[in-house]
This record gives sequence, structure tokens and C-alpha cells, in this order.
Amino acid sequence: MISAREIVYGIYGAYRLCRFDAQGLAYFNASRQGFWRSFFAAVLIAPAAFLITAVHSDGVAVQAGPLRIALIEGLAYVILVFAYPVVVHPLCRLLDREPNYITYVIAYNWAGVIQNLLVLPVALLAHSGVLPSALANLAELAIMGVTLVMSWYIAKAALRVPSGMAVAFVAVDMVISLVVEWIAEARLAFA
Repeated sequence: MISAREIVYGIYGAYRLCRFDAQGLAYFNASRQGFWRSFFAAVLIAPAAFLITAVHSDGVAVQAGPLRIALIEGLAYVILVFAYPVVVHPLCRLLDREPNYITYVIAYNWAGVIQNLLVLPVALLAHSGVLPSALANLAELAIMGVTLVMSWYIAKAALRVPSGMAVAFVAVDMVISLVVEWIAEARLAFA
């Protein structure tokens, strides 16, 4: 079971990393237990992630009923939580970064809390109609850029890799996310 202290330290460490402070790595429980407990961040993020998904899927033609939507979106979420750590493990081994893998995944998981806290208000504001659609789209693109830069820095700092290699890790994450989201949307389009 994860303690409140480990949650707070995980989120604070991620906050520091998202502000480009490599000292944030010192706040993580960089053990095997800390690795598995960092996936609790996905539980904390889940309500925001599902709300963001709902906001972004508004207006999309869906033939599926509510139960099927919940099952498909839930399964897609679980796949997204675990797919990237599974894929990057052999990459870390190949690049001689396996000793940094656990710390990287821990940082990646806890950073998701910070990133979702940044994305949610922008998504809700864009969906509310308060902003003109062009401005809402611009705000969403800007926050996406910010989260990508945060992800880049976390890969660079935690894996101790050059900038270009950190970009490659972010690109792998984006491809996995896009593929899983595309498959989920395709499954929702059929009754």
C-alpha cells in the first residue's frame, strides 16, 4: 500500500522536474516497490483523464452505448498506463540506460498528475464556449507543447540521455498514445 507521504513526495518531485529542476528526482522512492506504487498516479489521474476524454470526444459520432464506451475507454486507459513502460524497457536496455529505467518510469508516472492538472482546466475552458474556438484551439496546442517539453526534460534528466534521444522517447510515447486512441475511437464508431 502506498503512503500519503510517498504520494506527496512523488507529486512534488514531478513538480520540480516539470519546472526543469533535476533535483526533483531525489524525491522519488526509486526502488522496485516505488516503481510499482508509482502506478497509483494513474488512479489519481483517472477522473481528470476521463473528463478530458469526454470533453475532447464531444461531437464525435459514436455508435456504441454507454457501457461499451466505458469499457473501451477504460481498457484504453489501462493500456496507456502500462504500454509505454513496457515498450521503453527494452529501449533502455538497448541504449545502456536500464539502471535509470525504474527512476524514469517513476518520474514519468508522477509527472502525469502534474500534466493532467495543467491540461484539465484548459480542456474545460475550451469546451465551455467561453473562449472563441480559435483561441481555445491555440490554448490547447500551447498546453500540449508545454507537456511535451516537460516529458522531454523528464526523459533527459531521469535517463541521463542527450536531448535528441529524449525527443525520441517522447515521440515513442506520442505514437503509442495516438495508436491506442485511434483504435479506441475506431471501436466506438461501431455498434
